[in-house]
Amino acid sequence: MKRITILLFVSAVAFAGTSFRKAEKAGEGESLVKWYTIEEAVKLCKKEPRKIFMDVYTGWCGWCKVMDKNTFNNPTIAAYMNKNYYPVKFDAETRDTINFNGQKFINDGPPGRGTHQFAAVVLQNRMSYPSFVFIDETQLNFTIMQGYQKPEEFEPYLHYYAENKQKTVDYQEYLKTFKSELPK
Repeated sequence: MKRITILLFVSAVAFAGTSFRKAEKAGEGESLVKWYTIEEAVKLCKKEPRKIFMDVYTGWCGWCKVMDKNTFNNPTIAAYMNKNYYPVKFDAETRDTINFNGQKFINDGPPGRGTHQFAAVVLQNRMSYPSFVFIDETQLNFTIMQGYQKPEEFEPYLHYYAENKQKTVDYQEYLKTFKSELPK
């Protein structure tokens, strides 16, 4: 995992349109995570600064669906995300046009599986699903994480970034003192 600062996102509030959609139902029930559009998340950050967690997924990604069902719908994980982040879902194959920071991002790939330019920028062309982007309150610092995570694997990362521990301690050191809130 690599901490990445992307200065391209200086004015994140410039998002327009409905490029990001709310999460669909995961599995048999509704998602326990309150998913926002990126526009809603940025607006909420102005009122109450909080980090944005972005789930970059595709409709055909099996592990994305497992992540929705097992990890995002874990009550402990969902409650922590809802309290400490503005969670956003982004379909990396959307056909919507995104205007961001004076630039226009589109998906000009083949219908069905073309990669959206914005997904490529946010993930620095490391197209793997599921992928997650932790965005700080300034919308200047981005950290990318890729691959399916079980709740017990994912929980420490949520705390690590929400609590700004990445600024002062190495992740492996942090794990030595991390206390899980997941039921045993």
